[in-house]
Amino acid sequence: MELVTLAHRTQGLILATGNPKRVKQISDVAKPDIRFVNRNPGSGTRLWLDAELTKLKVSTDQINGYEHGVNTHSDSASAIQSGKADAALGLQAAAYQHGLDFLPLFEERYDLVLPRENIKTLVPLFDYLQTSNFRRELSELTGYSSTHSGEQISLL
Repeated sequence: MELVTLAHRTQGLILATGNPKRVKQISDVAKPDIRFVNRNPGSGTRLWLDAELTKLKVSTDQINGYEHGVNTHSDSASAIQSGKADAALGLQAAAYQHGLDFLPLFEERYDLVLPRENIKTLVPLFDYLQTSNFRRELSELTGYSSTHSGEQISLL
């Protein structure tokens, strides 16, 4: 298997404009007056949230909306923008695209993992990831970094 880094991206809490509920940290989503929209089970964002809640000893039963999951970061931001939720964990780019507030929490690598035998067919993609055009376009997305884009790592 080969791992190829596409980008690094910033995740955090997507919040209503002006942060009217005064959310300051991830544990605030357990406050009774906060309506949370979650990501779908199995998503990397949901896995990070579950691990963080366990570390903070916050029960998912305390979170109003924990059981309501959506499939994309944009869906999360749309729920907040429409007033159906107050907070969600998601990408800075989604918050920015919807004109919402954002509280950064962590940066993640966004990678492509593929069988080694497919490498030759994907050489044009890997070459493109190294171009200044790709790096400039990616860097124009709020919360994305192209610092390690195109780096390949062999997995044993």
